[in-house]
Amino acid sequence: MTDTTLEFERTLLATMMLRPADCWRVDVQPEHFASEQHGEVLRGIRILASDSQPCDPVSVLDYFQRQGKKALGNLALNIGSEALTTAVPEAYGHRVVAAWRQRKAREIGNDLVQSKDPTAVDSAIANLMALHATEQSHEFSAKEASRIAVNQLDEIHKAGGKLPGITTGLKDLDDKLGGFHAGDLIVVGGRAAMGKTSSLIGFARAAARTGPAGMVSGEQPVEQISMRIASAESRMSAKRFRTADFDEGEWTRVFDGFSHMASLPLWILDRSAPSLGEVARVARRWVHQHGIKALYVDYLQRIEGEGERKFEKVGFVARGLKNLARDLNIPVVVLAQVSRAVEGRADQRPRMGDLSDSSEIEKEADQVLMLYREGYYNHNADQGTAQIIVEKNRHGPTGYVDVAWLGETMTFADLAACGRYGT
Repeated sequence: MTDTTLEFERTLLATMMLRPADCWRVDVQPEHFASEQHGEVLRGIRILASDSQPCDPVSVLDYFQRQGKKALGNLALNIGSEALTTAVPEAYGHRVVAAWRQRKAREIGNDLVQSKDPTAVDSAIANLMALHATEQSHEFSAKEASRIAVNQLDEIHKAGGKLPGITTGLKDLDDKLGGFHAGDLIVVGGRAAMGKTSSLIGFARAAARTGPAGMVSGEQPVEQISMRIASAESRMSAKRFRTADFDEGEWTRVFDGFSHMASLPLWILDRSAPSLGEVARVARRWVHQHGIKALYVDYLQRIEGEGERKFEKVGFVARGLKNLARDLNIPVVVLAQVSRAVEGRADQRPRMGDLSDSSEIEKEADQVLMLYREGYYNHNADQGTAQIIVEKNRHGPTGYVDVAWLGETMTFADLAACGRYGT
């Protein structure tokens, strides 16, 4: 640590003690201080402030004396008596955090040089990216927690009673879920040919219309993803995109579809069986460079995880994706395979327990959605409808939502938008 860094810290602490209203203006935490004692003084100041107690130097001295930490109290008194104060504490807070980042970056670099672990580079990159993420406290008093909850209630009220979330692109599903919520892991399951990839592409397209989004495709190459998006954007048959069977007048619609796609702030990782570390590293970079608000992954069982047995690897990936959602404060929506055992049942609607290697997935997921098309199993049934079954929903009710299935473009839509209505 340098003398200049310590002076920044002392100036910041003196300002907070003499102008307590500045305590919560500065985004700095005790662990950011080069001096551990300075960090403890900050903690004491904020404890007093959160209890609406005076936090001038004498009050901080008294607080630490009552805690049996007289040395910290004397340090606070000296800082308040001798250090300068500033009218712009945010600038000093930024400098304290910048110095902390430099120290942590050196530690990460030194660990990388000394490590013989083949995954150390991925870990180092992820850790360096994390240094530039928005820092926030993970500890709250009851008063602070109440204030945060009241602010969210205000946001919900302004949103007309709905939890503010990333749209699914389907109004009826948004009404059921409140959209996809930041920090959540959302699992979308279904048997083959139910439209899992179609649903994910639709969710990603809808999100990208409101802000940047990212997509990880471990199942289909980027050219196939692009053609399916262009098919949906142009409302032309996906089959014809595969054969390029267009007459001269239709090519204009084709290029319009690709033009609409090109305008979307959507980033795609095309990698067969990516590792969890790569997914996390790319997602962190997209958040940092492009500001993505949601991540869509196809699919969970194709991501490489640690563990000797399949269920251990799946559990490792599920926990990792949930942690990624929390760390980046974005929804992570991931597809998952469903056991073929559903094919032998009279009612072939998949349930949460049908997810392949399901126990850890069920535990980590905040929401579990299942896709079902009766028309796939029964040719006499309506071929143009599907159900999205909400099996788990930490934010509200379960149940199901009827949606339209547009087979030509391989997309889902609201029934009302197609002039149809569900039960």
